[in-house]
Amino acid sequence: METTSNFDNQNSTQESNPLKKWVVLLGILAGVFLATTLYFGFFAKPVLNQAYTKVENSNIELQAELDSLLSEHEKIKAQYGDLSDQLSEKDSIIMANAAHIEELINSQADYRKIKRQLARLQNISQEYVQEMDKLYKENKALKIENDSVKADLAQERLDKENVQKSNEALSAKISGAAVFKAYNIRSAGYMLKNKGGEEVTDKAGRVKRIKTTFILGENSLIEAGPVNVYCRIAIPGTGKVLTPGSGETYSFVHNGQRLQYSTKTVVNYDNQAKNVTMNWDLEPDDKAIKGKYVVQVFTDDQFLGESYFTLK
Repeated sequence: METTSNFDNQNSTQESNPLKKWVVLLGILAGVFLATTLYFGFFAKPVLNQAYTKVENSNIELQAELDSLLSEHEKIKAQYGDLSDQLSEKDSIIMANAAHIEELINSQADYRKIKRQLARLQNISQEYVQEMDKLYKENKALKIENDSVKADLAQERLDKENVQKSNEALSAKISGAAVFKAYNIRSAGYMLKNKGGEEVTDKAGRVKRIKTTFILGENSLIEAGPVNVYCRIAIPGTGKVLTPGSGETYSFVHNGQRLQYSTKTVVNYDNQAKNVTMNWDLEPDDKAIKGKYVVQVFTDDQFLGESYFTLK
């Protein structure tokens, strides 16, 4: 009986051992949990707070650096005005890189990676400024060159205008000087003698010839050659001109008006002074009219002058 009782006590002790193990295990776990809670509650929490604060501060610093870079970039674009349009491709690259960096900051990516991206963006911005400055200098040099060319063209045009005006003035002066001048224009009635001579008379009944004489002056500016000279003798009190015939045969054009002439001669002009005599002979049965005669002398291009005489 005693043996059986000992055996039963032994089995009972063995059956209670697994429960004891679980109790011990749970106790250990509870201790670990308590220790962990105490650690994170009193020791780890400040460390995590410091790390979080550090990350936040880093993000603020990175964002400020990016904002400053973009602000400077916009100032440069505004400063150079329309020239910035020529670097629109470079500007697009800068803005694309800035947007990527902002995404990295918002996602709290690696600080060193973001700093590298910022450094790269800074280099691109510096290249942008250098290219913009180069464009500005080239445009300034081109503008100076254009202004110089314009000034030269304006001066050249002014010189041409001055030369043209001088030429026109000279031409006008020459034209004004290249004219015939008649001196000592004299007209009178003449009676013809039987022996071929002639004598001045103011008696209308004796006049058989009206003679006009003058000197065609010297002028080296006139082209040498034959010159037509016309004489018009106005009949007193009638307004008519003595003429050898009617129609255009005995006429010439002066200032757009066709005029009849009384007599015509051709002078072989050699730029030297020439004595010119022009005669109007009355028909044998004709008689001169009493009164004041007006005699005018012309060339094809100009009026040379006039003279007067009176027959009684």
